[in-house]
Amino acid sequence: MNKYFKEVLIVAFFTAIFGQINFYPFGTEFRISIAVILFPFLLLYFKNLAIAETAVLVSGFVVITRITLDIILRRFGLEASFMRHLPSSFFYICYGIIIDRLKLRVHTDKPLIFLVILTFADITSNFLELIIRNHFITNPYEPILKTIVLTAIIRSTITLCLYWIIKYYNLIIIKEEHQRRYHDLLLITAKMKSEIFFLKKSMQDIENAMGKSYGIYNKLNDAEKFFDEDLQQIKADSLELSIQIHEIKKDYNRIVLSMEKILPAKETGNSMRISEIFNIIQGQFVRYLEGLNKDIKLSFEVKSDYDTDKYFIIISILNNLIQNSIEACIYDNSYINIISDSYNDTVVLRVIDNGREIPEEVKELIFEPGYTSKYDPNTGMVSTGLGLVHVKMLTEHLNGTITIDSHKNGEKEFKIIFPAEDILIGR
Repeated sequence: MNKYFKEVLIVAFFTAIFGQINFYPFGTEFRISIAVILFPFLLLYFKNLAIAETAVLVSGFVVITRITLDIILRRFGLEASFMRHLPSSFFYICYGIIIDRLKLRVHTDKPLIFLVILTFADITSNFLELIIRNHFITNPYEPILKTIVLTAIIRSTITLCLYWIIKYYNLIIIKEEHQRRYHDLLLITAKMKSEIFFLKKSMQDIENAMGKSYGIYNKLNDAEKFFDEDLQQIKADSLELSIQIHEIKKDYNRIVLSMEKILPAKETGNSMRISEIFNIIQGQFVRYLEGLNKDIKLSFEVKSDYDTDKYFIIISILNNLIQNSIEACIYDNSYINIISDSYNDTVVLRVIDNGREIPEEVKELIFEPGYTSKYDPNTGMVSTGLGLVHVKMLTEHLNGTITIDSHKNGEKEFKIIFPAEDILIGR
């Protein structure tokens, strides 16, 4: 069963089912049901369906359904039931042709025209059915007209409201999804920005190492000439090392240039509020904690909101610190509080948690490359110990300082202080 036929079947099935919710306003076989509310809505929802063709198929399905129910419930015989419900099929055919010819789908953004088309289709189709049923021969015209018009307006209005409710709901969902993707992209960009910073630092380190290696080669080259194979080997190795380091530097340079072409070149001219940064990070870590099934209370507090164009670096710093705190929170009732404040000359970020304590003798070591106390007990793999090193380097890149303190209540606090002029816009 292909998709198109499935959609037609859905429209026909639900139209027939909701057609059983009805009343007989004139005491005859003519009925008014709520199916006419759902029928145009489904035709709008399934945009690929041909309206007129679908209306013909739906009309047949509706008649067959009603005949089947009459026979099952033993209300009428096959022939009597067929004659009783056949005029209803003309209603749906006429209704479908009218909204198709008047291009209902084109006018979905014009509520008044949308409402007029539905109302006109409803009134016209009802009158066609009444004519086929010879209803006007024995019944007065005026009360019928009032009932038909009022019913058409009510049903068309409900259809319009239902369509716009669903439409705006979908827009909200799409907006939230776009916002989430934007936040995820921003976090990835922040991580890549910080990696570019470390690549550039590594390039400088490689440049220094290459200079020293080449300097050793020159000194060896200027030494007295000996017919010593070891000396010749040292000179050859030193020169080869210089060449290899130079090649590594060129590779790093190509990576940096490629990444900088992909990413925004500068943050200057763009800014974010610290409250917005907190919202993005909070959304990321709430999902992360749900995935880990960890019961950690994560709170963010902005004591003084401000704009900054260094948001990529701030996001990277906070991501590493919060990740570190999550790994340290192994007890029940764990919490992590992130606080931002600004003063006349400084901006302060604080990350406080009640996780594992850090011994005093270790506090000076945790910012050193390679130091770690974390390992995976399942694999025995030891952490790289670079998370806090990165934090310190990024902090110092913005002329800031980072300290760690232990509180009497078992909390530990990472405190970062930046000069306001390096963080705030316009300072």
